Amino acid sequence: MAKEKQKKLIKKIVENGGKQRKSMGRLMVEVGYSPAYAKNPAHLRGTKTWQELMEIYLSDKEISKKHFELLNACAIQHYIFPRLKEKLITKKGKVKHLGRFLDNKIIKEIVESVPGCKLIYVKRDDYTGSMAFFQAPDNRSRRDALDMAYKLGGKYAPDQIEVIKRKYEDMSNAELAAKIKVLKDFLLKR
Repeated sequence: MAKEKQKKLIKKIVENGGKQRKSMGRLMVEVGYSPAYAKNPAHLRGTKTWQELMEIYLSDKEISKKHFELLNACAIQHYIFPRLKEKLITKKGKVKHLGRFLDNKIIKEIVESVPGCKLIYVKRDDYTGSMAFFQAPDNRSRRDALDMAYKLGGKYAPDQIEVIKRKYEDMSNAELAAKIKVLKDFLLKR
């Protein structure tokens, strides 16, 4: 039964896209965990069954493969190189305006002078000029992948606050009850 709940929870997390649109605690309640247990998802993440399921659904090999793809992500973009305006004076003295296209070789040099960009093709249009389609680094995806790598590597400061050990934390319930009784007796002066 518990394994089924955990499978449902992992599927919910995957459906959620791994994003924190819903907290893990809320997802745990949705699949049938009690609200009290869902308040501390770390208990669930620490179980052997959870670790086994994570290895099946989100193995380190798969995560590394996707992470590598993100670090090298590219997007197709375009840029319009307008026609070059030139004046031509005819033999009769009339001014004629001509527009010529920029040479593909020059367009390629311009596009590929930008780090990581690679020209795919150039489309000519009499109205707009030359439209260059090129592959460029997807810097947003790359930034997110680097952020993830730093987090996984522990390079950032911790997000969690350390809990200070309390004076009576190591005492059992029976010892605490005895201590409370002694204090009550003292306060009531019995």
